Amino acid sequence: MASLQAFAFAVAALVLVAAGGLARAVDLPPVPTLPAPSEPDAETKNWYLRGDVGVGFVSAEPGLAVATPPASVSRAAPPAEWAFDKGAPSSFGMIDAGVGYRFNPWLRMDGTLEYRGGDFRSRSRLVDAAFGGTAGAAYADSRRVSSIVGFLNAYFDLGTYWGFNPFIGAGAGFADNRVSGVTDRGVAYSSGGPIAASAGSFAGGSKTNLAWALMAGLGFDLWPGLRLELGYRYLNYGSVAVSGWRCVEDARGAANCLPAVVSSRGRLASNDIRFGLIWTLGEFALLR
Repeated sequence: MASLQAFAFAVAALVLVAAGGLARAVDLPPVPTLPAPSEPDAETKNWYLRGDVGVGFVSAEPGLAVATPPASVSRAAPPAEWAFDKGAPSSFGMIDAGVGYRFNPWLRMDGTLEYRGGDFRSRSRLVDAAFGGTAGAAYADSRRVSSIVGFLNAYFDLGTYWGFNPFIGAGAGFADNRVSGVTDRGVAYSSGGPIAASAGSFAGGSKTNLAWALMAGLGFDLWPGLRLELGYRYLNYGSVAVSGWRCVEDARGAANCLPAVVSSRGRLASNDIRFGLIWTLGEFALLR
């Protein structure tokens, strides 16, 4: 009888312990769950940032225009004829950054600010009344040209084919072209005198011009919101000018100088190859 009572007491104790545990289980907080991926912010989903690097092969049309010095200058008149021959294309490096907006799957626009620079070489000939008669000189010229180019660009995306996105585009803006280190080395000649070595130099200067461009290329998505672009651009970005004193060293080593402002008659033109990355801001919001 005593053992039956002990068994009943043990069963009752187990029931009470189980009931207490169930009560505590009911009081536990719910199991946490991962939040659902956020949707792109309506204010940023179409905005993107871009950066490009590349190389351009620059040429310029022949010809220079030389301003006449003031009447008060006692030195002889400036060159009667002075023309640059078109030189071989020179390679220029470039880097840019910008921000853009995609209006729909086909159209996007961006604004970019670019720095580009390189050395430009060409040949020139000079007929100068200061040398007397039909005297003149033939020179090999070099100069450093650097530019700040600001553009507004429009691109038309032409669909996706085997993972690639071809596009075409056009841009317009300004180019501030600065020239420095202008030197020319060659030979001076005259109708009745000997041929002698000659050298000259210019002061630097700058000129702001209208500029325009045509583009085409391919894009490839490396990651959601990150695109690599390989593009070609034809860039026409104005002319260059130098100002100040032009000094020419004659056969005796003496430097003869005159004030002159010289600008290219032709425009700088470049065939550019560019590599770019585009970061779509809204797409990156999905990854956070």
